[in-house]
Order: sequence, then C-alpha cells, then structure tokens
Amino acid sequence: MLKSIAHTLFLLLCFSVNVFSQQIHLTLSQGHVGEVIEMAISDDAKLLATVGEDGSLKLWNTDEKRLLDTIFPHEYGVSTLCFSNDNKYLATAGKDRSVKVWSLEDRKLLYQYDSLDYDIVEMRFVQGYLLFINKGGMIYRFDWQKIKSTPDGLEVKANFGNFSSINYNREIKWLGAGYMNGMVGLWRGYDRPTIEEKLHDDWVSDIDFVPEDSLVISASWDKTIKVWDANNRKVVCTLKSPDNTPFIDIVYAPYFKILCVKTQTDRVYFYKVNNGIIEDEPVGIKDDMLLMKFTKDRRFAAFTHRDGSFSLWSLHKNQKSFVEVNWRPQASYPKCALLDPNSSEVSIGLSNGKIQIWRPKVNTTSIVFQAHEGSINALSYNTVKQTHTTAGSDSLLKIWNNRGQNLHTTKLNFVVKSMKNVPLNNHDCIGGDDGGVYLFNDITQNLRKLYDHNRDIIEVSVSNSGRFISSISSDRSLKIYDFRVNKVVFSDFISDVQLQDVSFNETDGLLLVGGKHHLFLFDAVTFKLIKKVETDAPIQTISYLNKSDLWLIGKLSGEIVLMNDSLEKQVNQFDFTSIPMVTLLPFEKQDVFFTVRRDMSLDLMDVYQEEPMGKLIVTDDGDWVLKHVTGLFDVGDLNMENIYYVYGNETIDFDQLKDMYWEPGLGQELIERQELRKVPSLSDLKLYPDAEVEQKDKTLWIHLNDRGGGVGTVSLFINNKEVIHDLKDVATIEQKDNKEYYKVPISMLEGNLMDGKNNEISVIATNQENTLSGRGLKLQYKGKDVELEVPPTLYAIVVGVSNYRGRLLDLRYASKDAQAVAEVIEDGSENLFGIQNTDIQLISSDVEDNLPSKENIRKAFKNVSNKANSSDVLFVFLAGHGTVGDNEDGGKDFYFLTKDMVNSDIKDHHIRTNYSINGSELMEWIKEIPISKQVFVIDACHAGSFSTNQIVSRDDNEEGLKKRALEKIRSRTGMFMLSGASADKVSYESSILKHGLLTYSLLDYMKFGALNEGKFVDVQNLFTYAIDKVPELADDMQGEQQPEYRMPRGAGSFYIGELATDDRKKIILSLQKNRIADINFEEEKTWIDQKEIEKKFVEKIILNDEEYPFYYQKGAEGTDVYELKGRYKVGKKGIKLNYRLISEDKLIGEWEITAENEGGIVDQVINQMLLLFDENQ
Repeated sequence: MLKSIAHTLFLLLCFSVNVFSQQIHLTLSQGHVGEVIEMAISDDAKLLATVGEDGSLKLWNTDEKRLLDTIFPHEYGVSTLCFSNDNKYLATAGKDRSVKVWSLEDRKLLYQYDSLDYDIVEMRFVQGYLLFINKGGMIYRFDWQKIKSTPDGLEVKANFGNFSSINYNREIKWLGAGYMNGMVGLWRGYDRPTIEEKLHDDWVSDIDFVPEDSLVISASWDKTIKVWDANNRKVVCTLKSPDNTPFIDIVYAPYFKILCVKTQTDRVYFYKVNNGIIEDEPVGIKDDMLLMKFTKDRRFAAFTHRDGSFSLWSLHKNQKSFVEVNWRPQASYPKCALLDPNSSEVSIGLSNGKIQIWRPKVNTTSIVFQAHEGSINALSYNTVKQTHTTAGSDSLLKIWNNRGQNLHTTKLNFVVKSMKNVPLNNHDCIGGDDGGVYLFNDITQNLRKLYDHNRDIIEVSVSNSGRFISSISSDRSLKIYDFRVNKVVFSDFISDVQLQDVSFNETDGLLLVGGKHHLFLFDAVTFKLIKKVETDAPIQTISYLNKSDLWLIGKLSGEIVLMNDSLEKQVNQFDFTSIPMVTLLPFEKQDVFFTVRRDMSLDLMDVYQEEPMGKLIVTDDGDWVLKHVTGLFDVGDLNMENIYYVYGNETIDFDQLKDMYWEPGLGQELIERQELRKVPSLSDLKLYPDAEVEQKDKTLWIHLNDRGGGVGTVSLFINNKEVIHDLKDVATIEQKDNKEYYKVPISMLEGNLMDGKNNEISVIATNQENTLSGRGLKLQYKGKDVELEVPPTLYAIVVGVSNYRGRLLDLRYASKDAQAVAEVIEDGSENLFGIQNTDIQLISSDVEDNLPSKENIRKAFKNVSNKANSSDVLFVFLAGHGTVGDNEDGGKDFYFLTKDMVNSDIKDHHIRTNYSINGSELMEWIKEIPISKQVFVIDACHAGSFSTNQIVSRDDNEEGLKKRALEKIRSRTGMFMLSGASADKVSYESSILKHGLLTYSLLDYMKFGALNEGKFVDVQNLFTYAIDKVPELADDMQGEQQPEYRMPRGAGSFYIGELATDDRKKIILSLQKNRIADINFEEEKTWIDQKEIEKKFVEKIILNDEEYPFYYQKGAEGTDVYELKGRYKVGKKGIKLNYRLISEDKLIGEWEITAENEGGIVDQVINQMLLLFDENQ
C-alpha cells in the first residue's frame, strides 16, 4: 500500500502578479458570505486565514482583531491552505487543481502551478519546502525557493494511496495515514521502513501524534480512539466515544498534555493524557465547534461554529481558556438589484429577505427593512408611483412605498424567479418556477398568465418600448411575446448547456442571450440568429448601455466585457477582480454603470476607464463606505469600528486619514461627474515611525524608530483626550542603549489622571508630513490613591442664540431649546451627582444678564477649566447658526455665530475674530478642561441666505466641510459628539414641535424613551435614539435631516443624569398636530380646480399653522392624517361646494356649503375643520 515511487510533474506556469499593490487602502471588515469551510493559523497566532463557501479568502490580524484583505485566489474555491513558519508566505490549493504561493508582505502572487492530477487535501511548509498531498495519495515536496535544485521543482516522496485521513508532525517528522478499512499507515523517514496496522473496524477519520512519547493517535468512525506505540507495534490505550457517536477530529496539545476530541455531535471534549493513557472522563466540554485548527505549539486554536461565525481561543490550563476574538458572518448577500434612473438610487434585494436602498443624493443608506421571510428573488420599481415591488421565495408579491411601508401583499401559487417593470403602464412582467410568464398590475393587483415554458423561468426581459417580453427557461428555450398581438411570436431552443440571461438593446431591434459557453445575438424583428460567440467563462448577467450602444456582459469569473451591439468588436474589458457578480445596472444617459457583486460591494464603472470610479461596500445593517481611487471616501457612520486602513499586515485607525480624505456627498459628485477635491495619492503617503513606550520610576520613556517617513508630531493622550500635542516641545531627550528616548514625568500629567482608577495613556506618532500615524501604543497607569474619593461634578455649558443683530438670521426656537435642555440636564444631574455637584451655565438670548456673546461663552469654558478635575463630566450644548469659512492658516474651519452677527459673512477679520467661534478655538477651550468624560451637542443649521420657501435647498459642499471641521474637534478632544447636520431650515426648526428637531428628539427620549433601569440617561443610548428619531420627524414635514453621531474609539458610555417619573413629567413637548395630506377640489363639469380653491386653502393653513390644530403636509401617512375631497359648482349666487373629510379610508364627515367667492369657501371649510378637531381634543 505504501510504495515510494518517482514521479515528475512539469512546472506549467510561474509568474508574479501584483494583486494588491503595497499601499494604504481603506478596508471595511466583514465576515464571509455563508460558512467558513477551511482555515489556517500562523504558528504565532498573529495571522488567521479563512476560506468561505463563496470562494473568498480572508486574511485577519488576530492581535488587532481586524480583517486585512479579501481575495478570490482560485476560480472554483480553495481546498486547503497554510502559512510559512516565518509568516512571510501563504500557500493555497484550489479546487481547480492548482497550487499558489503568495507573499504576505504585499499580497503578490509569487508562483502558480496548474493542471495537477488530483485535488490537494493537505499542505504544509516544512524546512523551506512546500509539502502537499493530493487526493490520490501522492505526496510532493517542492523546493519552491530554489526551484532549480530539481529539473521541474517537484519531487514525489511517497504514495499513500486513497487515504481517509493524513497528518504530518514536524517535530518527530512522522507522516501518518488512515484508511477506509480501519488501517493506519506510518512513514518514519527515509532510513526506516513504513509500517501499517489495522486498528479500527471502520474508516479512520483523523490522525495525530504524542511526540514526547513517539505515539500515534487515531480516531475512527467505529466510535473509538486508539493510542498506538508504532515502534513496539502495540495499542497503549483505547477511548470510547463519550456520546456514542463517531469521532470526527482529534488534536493533541503537548504543552497541556490534553487531547481535544470532536464527535459527530459537534461537541469538543478535552481529555488529559499521561504517558500515552487517556483519562476516562473529560476535563471540559465545548458545544458547537465545527472545524478546528491549532498553532504548532497548540496554545491557540481557531474554531468555526454552526451559525457561520469563527473564533480564536487562547488555551490555558485549569479550564481558564478564553475567546480572544469572535467574527460573525455576513447575514446575507445580494440576490437582485435595480437602479432608479431618476434619483440614481440603488435598491438591493438580499438573501435574508431584507431590502436596502442606497441614496447617494441623501448621503445615507436611508432604507433597510425586512420584506420577506425567505430571500428576495426579484425587484422592480415603478418610477411614476415611486413604489417597489418585491418577490420572495415565500411566494409573496409585495408593494412598498419609499418609506418601507407595505402597501399590498399578493399570495402566489408559485415562486417568482425574475421580474421586470413594463414601462408606462404600471405592470410587472413575472417569470415563475412553474414555467409561467405573467403580467401583474401594480394598481389592481391583478395577475394574468401570458404563456408557458416547460420548466422554471430563469430570466425575463422587457423591451424599452414595452412592446415585447422575452424569457428564457431551464429547458433552454427562448420565447418572445408581442403585446400588440397578445401572443408568443417566437419560440426556439438555444444550443447551450445552460442559459443565464437575456436582454433587448435600446431600439428593441436586437436581443442577446447569454449561456454557459456562448452568446447568441438575435434580430428581434425577424427573429433570426445573427451571431453566435464562444465565451471563455459562463455568462452571469447581460445589460445594454443605451448611451454608448454597448452590450455589458458579466461573466461568472467576475470579468466584465463591453462589446458593440453587433458583437463584432470588444470595446473594453474589466478583469480587476474575481469576485462573483450578481447583476449590472447601467445609467440611461451616461457611460456609467454599477456592478453589484456577491460580497455586498458595488463598483461604479466608467465605460472608458480601466479602474472603478468608486467602490461602494454595504453591510447587513445598512452601514456603508464609498471609496474612490484617489483615496477620497464617504461613509454612512464614522463610528463604525469595522472601518480602517490597511498597510501590509498592519492596520491604521480610520481617524488618522479621515480629515484628509473624507468627502461627504462623494456618491453624488461621482455620479454627476463633478470635479473632485485634490488630495495626495495614498501610494505617496510616508509610513509613520514605530514607537516604544514604557513606564519606569514615575517617568514615561518613549523611543521612536523612523521607518522612512520621518518623525512628525508625537502626541500623548489620556483616556482618549489629547493632553500633550507634541512631546518634542515639552519632553527631555536622553540617550540609552544607543537609542534616543523622550522622557515625560508622570507629575506633568497628574492633573488629567483620574485618582484611584486605571487611566489609559497612549502615544501616537505621525510621519514628518503629519499625514499618517499608527494606532498608538497604550499602557495603563493607576492614578494616585486618595483617602476620600470626591464625587464627580457635572458641568454644563448650554448656549442658545435666537436673536441676532441681523434679523435675517433670527431663529424661533434656539433659545427655547437651550432653556429646555438646561432644565432637564440640571434635574438629572442633581439626582445623579447631587445639587452641590451640579453646575449649569445657561447662555441664551432669553437670559438678559448672560447673552450669547463670544466673550460670555469663552468665560463659561474658562470657569469650568478653573474648577473641574479629571473625574468630572462636561456637557456642552450649542444651538444657533453655524457656517464654514477660511481660518487664519488658510484652511477651512467651522464657525459658530454669536448674537452680534448681522449675516453669515465671516470674511472680515474683525467680525470673524470677535463675533464667531471657530472649531480650533472650541478645541483649545475644551482641551484646557481636564475632564475625560465629555459630551458635545451642536444643533447649528447652515446660515446661508434663507428664502421664504418652506423647503430650503442645502449647499452640500459646505455641509461636508462643516462635518469635517466638527469631526476634527471630536477626534482631538475625545468627546461624544452629536451634530444636527441640518439640511434645511424647515428641518431645523418646527412650529409644530416648538423646538429644533434635534432638541425635540433628545427631550423625547428623556421623557418617553427606555432609560436604563427606567431612570438613568446613558449618553450612547440618548444619541442613538436621536439619530433614528430626527429623520422620522423631518420626513413627516417633507424635509431632510440626518444627525451625525461620533464617539471616542474604545471609550465606554456613561450616565449624565437620573430622571425620576416626576422629572420626566415636567418635560413639556408639543404633541403632533392633525395633518391634511391631500386636498382635491374640482369644478364638477371640467374636473379642474378653476377657482384654485385648493391653492388658497393651503396658503391660509401655512400662514396660520401655529394657531390651527392642523397643518398641511402633502402625502403624509400614519395616524391623524386626513384627506379633503370635493366638487363645486359656480352659479349666479356664488359657489356651492360638496366635500368630504376622509381618514384611513373611512368617511369622517360630509358637508355642503355655499359662499359668494372662493375666499368664503376656504373660510367655511377651515371653520368646520376647527370645530371638528376642537371637539376631538
């Protein structure tokens, strides 16, 4: 059975491909789609490589608990992989029978070997060689670093035949194999004979070794484990299955003398082993462990779990092992997607039944909602009604509005496989798994069958004119239906193994069908086959780019090919990634298209550019990041812990480069082809220095190692707050062991250290250009012990500016917002910290002796700085106008406008210096306060030239500048920050709510929200509630506002107040008024509102909205929403109107009135509404 034979395998391909150039790139950490099917862990446990069922390979930095890269190394997936002993290389074996060696330093593919005879099942780096074993039992040793040592670089060492398990121990250099008949074979080196023994009654599932005793351990499907002394040819010990199921995996850990055993139940048992004898009872049991991988010393282990997650464990004696990190899988992947040509919104249907809508012009993933129990198989969009139709694997067809509200559900007796909107007539064309092609009416929900295929539908396509429907089926048939004659006008079978997609061109003159091996081009008028083109990979999806008259052809390999409409010429080819695609979404009037890929990424492509214009990555929860090749990016949530930069095997905190590269509104800028802001190329950035820090004799010793980028600012932070901006300005320098150290006495930091508690001190060093810094070295330092710990004090600085020197800037509610916030914060603080430990400073237009001038605001910060200590809490609230302008250094900065401003123009140096507060000043004022726990709420709307319209447009570029300026304050001060980021004046202030929307949401949480233990106000919960609540309030008023929430990285939340029931009752909030959503008055003969009664009615409501118990909100939905409908007749005596009031499809009332003119009609209707709503109060 064990024959040593000579064998030659030719080296077919040896080349170097730069898959990832060695430069900094932004990464969004995500798990695999589906299960992890294979893993490898480096000997030092610092790197982990995982392979998903989707074929992706992910490389993880386990120290930093972060993803480094994702690649698709083999076309059909990875079968096994391994790290080299020095962590410099990674070898992968593919299901395509190839072996590849990768450089872990720069992700370059170093060598590739194709066309092996069998799949590779085991692979190891051994003494500079790459050892791999194929399914046929052949064992190869490749001296891949010195491939000239043998003619072909490969040498066959042994043939173990068709084994069922195999393992190699590097310490004793034994190779063992188990077989289906229960035999175990052992190779012990060239100078010793191979031996074999029948140890089991069923097939051998796993092999391992006890190297210190030269023993073999075998596990079998016969529910036994045997310890075999091969040298003496005897069985030392037998262990029976603890749960009476077969053994699957075994791993022996010599350091702990522990045998890890996994049974068919996916339980892992841990047994002690002494002198080769396994104890009868396990010392520990773990559930839900699927795949096990251990480091060489067996002190770390990686496990996969039934829910698709995987974890890294640090193993210790006495049952003190613990989980180092646990990574979750992606809950879903895209099944279908569509593009709204009017708004550029992308809608994605997911495998878990959720739908996501990314809105580039709104700058957020606005909608994420559960649509179906199973997967979403198909989507369509009605551009007139602005509704989505979704088809799920649950056989349901649902219609949704843009808010994610279900308008109608239809139960089908089949599962929809494909669906397309039919232009101009409110219908969807549907293909089912029953082989039927149907027409569904979005308005009446009527379903009509048009025709049948013999088997399930793969895809349907609708021509641009809406005249034709084409469909392909798994029976390989193609059919075309003509609405003019209401019948199938063409039917034929396509000569390919499998069909995948079908599409018309813009003029309806051509039809293209994509199959596994060919493309088929038909004349859609004569139905003749024009051209048949062979493809090198199966076709996945087809679309037509109207602007350029080009076919977009996506292949299963991830490649995209652009061809002219006759398929005679290839215009471009995109093969920059092998990530499988789902669909292609072309823009109607641009040479641009989206590629939606299975890993939840979307590439924004230009037809004539080789690289993507932008790459959008979304998460299961709706978070997203959009990257541009220049390094510019936009992101849905800057608090995402799973976004950062990667350089080689290091990660760089997202905060370090976001100031330079964050471009709010980037999606809209790319789609509209706006000129982008110029930024340095990421490849040109110089690496930051290495830093070493230690504490000795109450002194910090800090050494910096220049790695080519020079040494710039070296900042010291305590508890996430910058205390020393640059150590070089304050530290002394001393030579020690031929190294230069910065010395910082702890006494210099004592004012910022919390007494009696552990303080986190971190040192962050930048390169000489101050463009890049590392994650920072951290150490813990306990503050001085005190006999009596002084309770913390909450200091609040609350500012509200309603009245400006210029009337144009006046706001209704900023001062009222400040007053309300000050009162509730004071109540909460007095309950939590005590009356003596509550210090509230209210600076407001309504406080005559403390008006919101710059000097008064500065004094408030100074007062806190003089009294506070590091254990206190700081709460800052600013409400008023804000803008962005040039600072003294020529850069852009945020400015808060005080009461003395006439308008928003801050170009004048005197006005800018004396009447506004810029972000740099705020940052310095806050840094002078030694408090670590800081909260900053700023509700400052854009102070441009406001019009009198209800909805005011926003300057997106200025809004983006404001966000970047505020983020700079947050990152340097370690604050929890909530910014209103208002989009328009209506969103900012509401006469209905009597507050700014952000303030209202904060008060609403403290009055009605789920406080911790029913009374404690937690900062993170408060802010999270606001970012969800404000968009809802703004949407109710047909406005837009999305707050921005930031928190210090690694910081925990804390309480800022305790509110009893009586305190919460004291918070006064205006209730939502009744809303008139639709008004439809028509002259009875013409059905036209010739007297414009509707217009006059709306105008009167708007002018008196504060007085009336109702207001007009077109298209409003929900409770307390009404519609007015009526018809009038104009006669000699005036106007006679019959009208109805309707709510939730129920008739509330019906009246008939007469008046001399339309003004009188409006007055009577309003009086009737006042009477009705007053009665219902």
